[in-house]
Amino acid sequence: MKTAKTLGPSSAELLLRLSGEGKTIFSIADACAITGQSYAATAALLSQMVRKGWLVRLVPGRYLIVPLEAGLESVPMTDRYVIARQVLAPLPYYISYASAMEIHQMTTQPVNTVYVTVPRQRASRLIAGVWYRFIYASQRSFWGWEDVWVTDQDQVRVSDLEKTVLDCATRPDLCGGITELAKGIWLRKSDLNEERLVSYVQRLGHRAAARRLGFLLETLHTVDTEITREGSPDIAALGRPETISALLAFTGGSYALLDPTLPDQGPYRARWGLRINLDPEELKTIIWT
Repeated sequence: MKTAKTLGPSSAELLLRLSGEGKTIFSIADACAITGQSYAATAALLSQMVRKGWLVRLVPGRYLIVPLEAGLESVPMTDRYVIARQVLAPLPYYISYASAMEIHQMTTQPVNTVYVTVPRQRASRLIAGVWYRFIYASQRSFWGWEDVWVTDQDQVRVSDLEKTVLDCATRPDLCGGITELAKGIWLRKSDLNEERLVSYVQRLGHRAAARRLGFLLETLHTVDTEITREGSPDIAALGRPETISALLAFTGGSYALLDPTLPDQGPYRARWGLRINLDPEELKTIIWT
């Protein structure tokens, strides 16, 4: 285990000053300004600190300060997203799937892997005990993001709310399954722009995702209706008729699984062209928990 005793005076002063400035990610130039040494001497000091486990070299010239107890709970979630940006720059990217759900406050579950969509193949990487999984997307599906502040100083690119929903419907295995997506939609239902969501579905043209979303919105609509009957008419209804009609245009052809992370079983639902391998009543129950 690393302890402060393994730090020399120069290293200790550098970490103390960087921490005082709120910099967990920094450049050689940042370190030079503190050490007062030459670029080469500072680079040598940082390389030594990497070997001792105090720093992680993210990319040439940029470093991460490793917490004393490195691991999933040690690196703040916001820093993890900035790390992803730093590791990928200047490659285009956006934070996606379960990670985007976390940023959009669509989940109450801890997200222990950082998911990032990129336009070229890239191997996953473990940084300070956290896995960074890079998901390839062709130019056809590489769109629908926004810049979001995750710290007082840093913005990262994240799939917007509607693209997050669509991406997760396309790859439920990257967001914890259809139940997690249903809960996420429910948590942000007042902010979900169904017109934009439909336009995104039409642009992507992923038939299975369209069917899953149609089924989910129609199912959640019944819950909304029940709430309204109980005296909460201010709650925005999901699954407007025009939304369902647009999504029904994607049915036809072979059946898709409602949740591809679950076994291939259950009744077929011709209306949506889905095999319902998850009890709809369970979905309704889950969103209340």
